Amino acid sequence: KKISFNERMSEETNCFVADLYINGKKVGYAENRGTGGPTDYRGDTKEANDVIREAEAHFKSLPKVWIKEYNFEHQPTLESAIDDCFEAYLKEREAKKKTKMYEKAFCYGIPNGHSYRTISWKGRTLAQIDKISLQRAYDKVK
Repeated sequence: KKISFNERMSEETNCFVADLYINGKKVGYAENRGTGGPTDYRGDTKEANDVIREAEAHFKSLPKVWIKEYNFEHQPTLESAIDDCFEAYLKEREAKKKTKMYEKAFCYGIPNGHSYRTISWKGRTLAQIDKISLQRAYDKVK
């Protein structure tokens, strides 16, 4: 929650600061400076630090996870869980952005690819555009 992401400052890793919640309770914050280092996290109080230590112990008790694409075995950690949550946040944010764009433009590209193009009309959504104009735009792409 309360995530601040700075894509411009991200060099080797994502630069962000976020409130850290464990079991629904705010215990501190997590940050990554975006220079390739690890994600750091700190508790707000002594009690919060105890909760963080318990979470770290929990992750150490979990079995290792095989990462097929890298042919690598990984021990889950609180840090990796924070990074996974942040990546999920970025994907959700990008999906919302694209969904909003789909209301205003034709989007086309390679399925599951990383690039796409759009055809749009200023000040109007696709629902407000006449069918003939939409058909012409579709025929150009086709």
